Amino acid sequence: MIKSVPLEQHIDSYLPERIATILVRSHHAGLVSKEPSTRINYLLEIASLHTRGELLGQPGLGRLSLQRIEKWMDFHGRRLRRNDESLDSVICRFGFRHALLEKKASRWSVPRSVISSEDRDKILREFGSYGERENIRRPERRIAVSQDT
Repeated sequence: MIKSVPLEQHIDSYLPERIATILVRSHHAGLVSKEPSTRINYLLEIASLHTRGELLGQPGLGRLSLQRIEKWMDFHGRRLRRNDESLDSVICRFGFRHALLEKKASRWSVPRSVISSEDRDKILREFGSYGERENIRRPERRIAVSQDT
């Protein structure tokens, strides 16, 4: 028996690629990870770090996009950070991901995705990290040693 989901509920369950890309590139996303592939996996957490005002200040996000983000977050049981909340308090509320425990509980259960797999692939291709970790070049550190005796 195939279970049908109302169209409105399906639309709210995923975030459009354009909005997801803006969140993945946001300043607060750097608090979660440096790698775009990891950031995508934690989009809900990244979004919850933002206030309404911060999101409205992001280029490419307007009131309709903000409403879409809020519906998406509400669907997944999350919310935006209030103006009077610190980033620390929101980060402390992040729950431990029980992916391994969920797998053991039910072999057929698949973790619920918050972005479609097609959109995930597009975003990773845009960042150039599809299928591999982002190569972060770190400057070489050289120590000058004095030859004086």
